[in-house]
Amino acid sequence: MLWTNNFSLPNRVIRVITGKYKDQRPELNRLSITDLIDNPLPRILFINHWDEIVRDYSDMLTMVQGIALHSRYEMCATDDEDAEHKFEDAIDGIIVVGKADSYVDGAILEVKQTGVYGPKYRLDKWTKQMNCYAWQRHMRGEEVNELLVDVWYRDWKQGNVGWRDYPPIPYEYISLDLWDFEKQNDYIYNQVAKHLAHPIYDMPQEYDKPCSDVQRGIRWEIYKGKNKTPTKVENTFDEATKWCQQQSYKFDIRKSEPVFCKRFCKSRSICPFLGVKQKEI
Repeated sequence: MLWTNNFSLPNRVIRVITGKYKDQRPELNRLSITDLIDNPLPRILFINHWDEIVRDYSDMLTMVQGIALHSRYEMCATDDEDAEHKFEDAIDGIIVVGKADSYVDGAILEVKQTGVYGPKYRLDKWTKQMNCYAWQRHMRGEEVNELLVDVWYRDWKQGNVGWRDYPPIPYEYISLDLWDFEKQNDYIYNQVAKHLAHPIYDMPQEYDKPCSDVQRGIRWEIYKGKNKTPTKVENTFDEATKWCQQQSYKFDIRKSEPVFCKRFCKSRSICPFLGVKQKEI
């Protein structure tokens, strides 16, 4: 992996970043739960083209902030909390690795630091992630009756309080949908099968199908007139069209950029699907 410093971060900041980040190639037969619930392509590109991946130190700034918050939780954990406990389960030759932030009194807790509107787009992913953690606990005979997320908003602004559904403080906790064990088990095995079945090519350009629109952060934005801010945002074109048909005004529907790909994907430097001009999707 190659590192750049495009924003001229001082050495003291780079030391903080590199002090916690493990710069090593992941193993193909080990699958973290965060990778399990995602499309196989980013992980395959990341592992197989490790020496070609380019990342900037600035990509890791929010990660370090998140590590600091998690460390504080771990430091302040009570004696009856099982914090940062890593589990490994073998499924069809793959080692599935999961480590929830905390488990106490039948509740699994995850700590998330995100933008104010982060939960709107991430609740589905968080639900899948935490039900996988619940499955791991169940496999060890432990009861899980609640999935909780402590959400800390890093971009919260006091001046926006009172506007629509803006949170009154830079924190809230969310209770997620807990699946039954059968649904958890089916989901995990299906995801492992999806990763095992995904083709692996020598060149990134050989892949012919990107991740799903939802996973890429593509949304369908609905604009009224010359407004620069969308009136409404939907996950699919059909949902956007249906909403527009119910309105008395005429709206313009636009497809957004793949924001998750461009901002967060660890394989974005070599992904063949980021530049539409390079490869039509």
